[in-house]
Amino acid sequence: MSNLIEEIKHGVEVTIPEMEDLQTAQHPKIDYALYLLRNIFVVAAAVLFILSFFMHGAYNVLKAVGYFCGAAAYLFECLAATDCFRTKIDHHEMFMVYCFGPLYLLMGLNYILWH
Repeated sequence: MSNLIEEIKHGVEVTIPEMEDLQTAQHPKIDYALYLLRNIFVVAAAVLFILSFFMHGAYNVLKAVGYFCGAAAYLFECLAATDCFRTKIDHHEMFMVYCFGPLYLLMGLNYILWH
């Protein structure tokens, strides 16, 4: 059991961005917060999707909230990559963010409205 706890602690430590890696950015504290929020929403989405397999009564709600968390994660990724929309980045580099962020919103709405 202690090995599992140690693995979980290590996994959490790996997902937290290092401030030293962001020192070359224009706004390292803001970038740190954006990446941290992105990772929190990614973990929340993953946990909600896994829980939806086991909680059949709340399946649609868990999936909807999971998709909204995924969309929020893509929003924070976009904010971090573009320096809060101050930097223009080529569309081919941001293609996944631009496509999957709105798609996750639509899928979340789909689970709320039609299921």
